[in-house]
Amino acid sequence: MYNKKMQYVIKSVPTDDKQALEDLLNEMSDSGWDLYTLHEIETENSIDFNCIFMREKQEEDSTDLDDIVNVTSFKYRMEKMLAAPTSPYESCKEIQLKIANQKERIKKIKSQLESDSLSGDDKNKLNNQMSDELKNLDSLKQALVNEISPDTMYSNIKEEKFTVNLSEEILDLVSMENSENLLAQTVKVRQKLADELGYVIPHIHFHNSDDLAQNEFSIKIHDIEVFRAIVMPGYRAYYKDELKGYKPDEFDLVLEDAITGRKMVWIPECKVKDFWVKGRSAIEYMGEAIEYIAIKEVSDIMDYNDINKLVEIVMENNSFLVDNIIPDFITAADLKYLLTCLIREKVSIKNIVYLFEKINDYANEPTKEDLLDKVRLAFSKLIIKDLVKNDELRIIEFSDETLEIIDNFFHQGEDDGDRVIRIDAFDVQKIADRINKLAKSKKLENPILAVPMEFRHMVFVILSEFVPNITVLASEELVGDFNIKYLGEC
Repeated sequence: MYNKKMQYVIKSVPTDDKQALEDLLNEMSDSGWDLYTLHEIETENSIDFNCIFMREKQEEDSTDLDDIVNVTSFKYRMEKMLAAPTSPYESCKEIQLKIANQKERIKKIKSQLESDSLSGDDKNKLNNQMSDELKNLDSLKQALVNEISPDTMYSNIKEEKFTVNLSEEILDLVSMENSENLLAQTVKVRQKLADELGYVIPHIHFHNSDDLAQNEFSIKIHDIEVFRAIVMPGYRAYYKDELKGYKPDEFDLVLEDAITGRKMVWIPECKVKDFWVKGRSAIEYMGEAIEYIAIKEVSDIMDYNDINKLVEIVMENNSFLVDNIIPDFITAADLKYLLTCLIREKVSIKNIVYLFEKINDYANEPTKEDLLDKVRLAFSKLIIKDLVKNDELRIIEFSDETLEIIDNFFHQGEDDGDRVIRIDAFDVQKIADRINKLAKSKKLENPILAVPMEFRHMVFVILSEFVPNITVLASEELVGDFNIKYLGEC
């Protein structure tokens, strides 16, 4: 039904006239109409069924207005208008009102039954009607019992971990009838992360949101918004620096990419057929955003159920490793910290049994940061493999001045031997600006920084917020048969 022109019609019948409802449904079906929704409404004198029917618009009924009506959006608005109350308080009041009205109906039938002028057939008809109304009353009373039950409140205590909210204009991107849709794209992202990192992202929930601007989408983790951007269906997105010589016109949209911070140009697809770069569709860009957030927010996304699933894989292959280190040498919290830190820096945990072997080897390390360093050293060849291009690893280093600034972060505020890290935001911004400037001059989309082991993780944590796609290696991790090319200091 995707992209078909639809028309709708609304018909009403009393809820207590079953024959009228049956006749209406048969009549509309014979005329080629499908029942879209049936909703109970209250009028001044009765409670009626509002029946909305739909069918494909006939050619003679087509108008120019149809070309600008988004069918999916129209359908969504109708569903929202006709939706039952979601608040338990409102539902409770609605059921109580229905009970009161139902009792009035029963009272009216009783008064009619007391009439001496009723024929036998009329009395039987009223008795049958009374029986039906009493059954409806019992159903309403049971619905009220269910609504006021505390168990209902418990069932509503749940949270959607990973949510993508869409403005009304881009709802079609999740249409099941569209072969290239965002649902399929998320499956592609999930498969990619599972194959490359051994990280399976959870189910993603999609919702319409009235709080978003036109063509805007947002991503929430545990109901906290962590990403927001605009996409343009029917356009392709290009980084501005990719389009040398191209000048955006009035039909293009120039925005800052929320992932990289680079300028991005959205150009209508009809204009880009002969472009030398492919660009990104709206769905592809949203897939990149989901992948970016899935990695960036992994510490909040990956929970202990996910950790247990990974532990079970190890148990099936080598139960000794699990029995030997959990919980005597490493707690579940420490294990979660280690795994999420690796994934956050795009280090694969897919070889989870070997990873547990290394954890077992270094389980006596005094801190989880020390354990992380040792495990990374064990995986250094794997880490470097994906960074080397044409047998060459292009590296940025810190200058002596910058290393001194970083070292001061650790030594300020020492008290009774405890090391307190105090980071100066101005110094961090200055260092990040130097890296970004050098990366731009060397045309590095993914700058690689090499620092001493004792600073490595902290440097990544603070700089990854300012330098998109940065990789921070320890100097001790630079192992393998390749050439190291130092691009400069910052």
